[in-house]
Amino acid sequence: MTSTKPAPSLSVPSTRPRQRVRSRDWPRPPRRDPHTRVIAQIAELAGTDVSVIASSSRPWASATFVGAQHRVILRFEGEAAQHRATCFADALPEAEFSLSGHIVADACVNEWVAANPADQAAASQCSGITLRITVLTVEDW
Repeated sequence: MTSTKPAPSLSVPSTRPRQRVRSRDWPRPPRRDPHTRVIAQIAELAGTDVSVIASSSRPWASATFVGAQHRVILRFEGEAAQHRATCFADALPEAEFSLSGHIVADACVNEWVAANPADQAAASQCSGITLRITVLTVEDW
């Protein structure tokens, strides 16, 4: 009777390079654009009888931050438009925005346009005020 011996086990190195995937090797996931949330929160801060005339967003970056610059044009309507626009302009720089993944770095009123800017007495009695607003957001890491 012949006995069969088991074949010796061989260890053959793989010719395929081993690729270890580490979290630091992956690029950062893209963030959602907060533009619509910025507009919604500005409109909420402005109150009633306010309409968003136009809005735009463009990417912004510095040496250490990545974000976006948002421009919004608001139109205040009604009898108390002047007073409400003044209150809004005063409150905007200190307003708290809730944007997940983003921080509002700066919010300001760039331009104030009354219905008839040539006549200041009529401007306080006009039915509409237009504000051009700029909001700078940066991604929160």
